[in-house]
Amino acid sequence: MTPPARRLAAALLALCLVACRPASDPPASAARPASVPASLSLRAAGTDVQLRASGPAGARWQVVCDTFAGPLVWNGTLPPAPGPAVTRWPRPDARSCEATLHAPPDRAGGPTLLARAALTLPATRPVTVTAAAPSSAPPTAPAPLTGRLTVTPASVRLGLREPWAAQVTLRRADGTPAPDGTPVLLSADGPAGARLSATRVTVNGEASWQLTPDVPGRYRLQARAGRWQATAAAAAQPALLGRRPPVLWAGPDLEVGPLRWTTGAYPDDGTPVTLQALNRSGRVLWTAQVTTAQGVARARVPTLTGAVTLRLSVAGAGESLPWP
Repeated sequence: MTPPARRLAAALLALCLVACRPASDPPASAARPASVPASLSLRAAGTDVQLRASGPAGARWQVVCDTFAGPLVWNGTLPPAPGPAVTRWPRPDARSCEATLHAPPDRAGGPTLLARAALTLPATRPVTVTAAAPSSAPPTAPAPLTGRLTVTPASVRLGLREPWAAQVTLRRADGTPAPDGTPVLLSADGPAGARLSATRVTVNGEASWQLTPDVPGRYRLQARAGRWQATAAAAAQPALLGRRPPVLWAGPDLEVGPLRWTTGAYPDDGTPVTLQALNRSGRVLWTAQVTTAQGVARARVPTLTGAVTLRLSVAGAGESLPWP
C-alpha cells in the first residue's frame, strides 16, 4: 500500500472510532431526584421542651433527656406533608437533652444521620407571671393520683452496703401512668433524729431510689407527690458478729477486734471505728477515729481528767467501757 493510501485508511479508522463511541452515562445528580433539605432544632419554650424538625417524609427523629431517674426518650416519624413538624413535652427534671434526625433506612444499609441538636436546660425553671382578668370560676385542681410505695428488703445489715430499694408507682384516675417528670419526694426517718431524703421524677409512672442507712433501728419511709402520699416501714441492724465489738485495753493501748461480719468475713480494710471519752454528765471530752486492717483497729488513748466512760462504735454496733 502506498503511503497516501495508508494515511487515508488511518484517517477513516479514526473517524469510525469517534462516530461509533457509545454515549456516556448521565451524571449521577441527574439520575437521582433532588434531596429534601433536613433541619432540626430543640429549645426550651416556657415550661416545655420544643422540637422542630423538617426533612424527607418518613425520616425518624429521637429526643433523649438525661434525668436523675434515667433517660427519657421520645421517638417519631416525619409526616408526608411538607413543612416543619413541631412537638412539645413538659420540661423534665434534666440538665440536657439531645435530638437526632435519621433518614429512613434503605435496603443497602442502616439509617443515615441527617441532623443533630443539643439543648442545655437551666438549673431552675423561670417563673412566669401572667396578668388576667378576674374570674368567678373556681381554679381547676390537678388530676388526683393514686399509687403505692414498696421497700425491699424489709431489713438491711449495716456494714455490708445493703441498700433499701424503694419504688413508687403512680397512676391517674383513669388508670394511665402519671405524666413523665412528676417529682416524688422520698424521706426516711429513723432513731436518734436520723433522716434520709431524695427526690426523683417519674418515668412511665414509676420512680425508684436506693437508700443506705448508717444508724441501726426502725425507719419510717414516706413518699409524696402533690397531694398523694404513702408510707412503709423498714429496719436496719448491725451486721457485726456478736453485735458487740471485742475490746482489749491495756494501759494507753487500745485494740478493737478481730471484727467479723455475720457472713464470716472481715470488714473491709479502712472501716472506721469511732472512739469517745465521756465525763459523768455524758459530755464528750475526747473523740478519735481509727480504721481497721485485717479486722483489727488500734489506738492510743490519752490520759484525761474527768473521763469515766470510753464509748466506741463501728457499723452501728457499740460498746462502752469504764475509764480506768
